[in-house]
Amino acid sequence: MPALEGLNKKYTAKKVAVIGLLLDPHREKWALQAVKDTTFPHLKDDGRFADHVFGVPQTLIVDKNGQILDIVVGMRSLQEFSALADKYL
Repeated sequence: MPALEGLNKKYTAKKVAVIGLLLDPHREKWALQAVKDTTFPHLKDDGRFADHVFGVPQTLIVDKNGQILDIVVGMRSLQEFSALADKYL
């Protein structure tokens, strides 16, 4: 999560948004505790998205029109996330 927090802080001025998605309703309390110190918003899945997740963590790069540009499975460093953001800006 530190890499996503860093990405959020680094790219806010460039209109890049980081949004977390909590997938497991049975572990909601744990998940909320895990993300309590982050500065980006987190949404709760209503059950429709989790069926399409291939691995956790999973990062989707989505443009301003809602088009999925890239899917990254597994955690990445701030440098790797920054390179992805720069690729699509």
